[in-house]
Amino acid sequence: MTERDIIKHINDGANYYVSLFGKAEHMEIVDRGCYSYVKPKADEHGISIIYNVCIDNIPLEEQKVLISEMKELQMPIWLDLTVSDEVFFQVFGRKKVHGQTEFNDNDEIYMALLPDMKEIDHISSEKIIKVQTEEEFAAWAKIANGVLANGYSDMHPVHHYPLCKDGIMKCYILFNQSVPVAVASIIDNNGIASLEFVATVPEMRRWGFAKTICKQAVQDAFDDGAKIITVRAINAVAGKLYQSMGFKAYNYAI
Repeated sequence: MTERDIIKHINDGANYYVSLFGKAEHMEIVDRGCYSYVKPKADEHGISIIYNVCIDNIPLEEQKVLISEMKELQMPIWLDLTVSDEVFFQVFGRKKVHGQTEFNDNDEIYMALLPDMKEIDHISSEKIIKVQTEEEFAAWAKIANGVLANGYSDMHPVHHYPLCKDGIMKCYILFNQSVPVAVASIIDNNGIASLEFVATVPEMRRWGFAKTICKQAVQDAFDDGAKIITVRAINAVAGKLYQSMGFKAYNYAI
């Protein structure tokens, strides 16, 4: 698999991940042709974000109109890693970084793991369950939302459960002395997987729980036939965790 293929899978994984927020009865997906966004329906609560932006190959004046239109929505915007420097600057007002190999604490790191790159060792005996029931999904969502969304229900404990039930999102909970303390999930898009929603409750960090649950999720994904697993580390600390599992950073190839 070439680096270009891997970067494309990272892009596709991010766009697919965002689209899943909209696949719940209280949410909607709006497709504007050159971009899409998810948002909650009227009188509902949930995440709002613009994604799947495809404006590189249209005339400059049309680009400017569409970018102005997106900004008026006042939503976060995800741009593919291969977006042009010009579009990146118009959207974010700063230069795009190329060939990054060193990372500051708050840099996002784009990573991937192929089956032959995976670290092979024994998975801890800590109790990890793969979420099956709506009650288990609610417990998973409580930690994911509490850690990653400041308590807001980005992943609705009821309305997003069908993603788990249907196997699109495979969710895991790690227990310490019968108390749920860490979560993770694998999102499967026809064998191209992404590791998402990795979170540990604050008081239980630095005990290795995040690495333990991620290794279980990754192992299961490869056992299920995943050709690649991508992840977007939200900071350098997370990047080091994934790197310790065999994930490789591809910022340098962007």
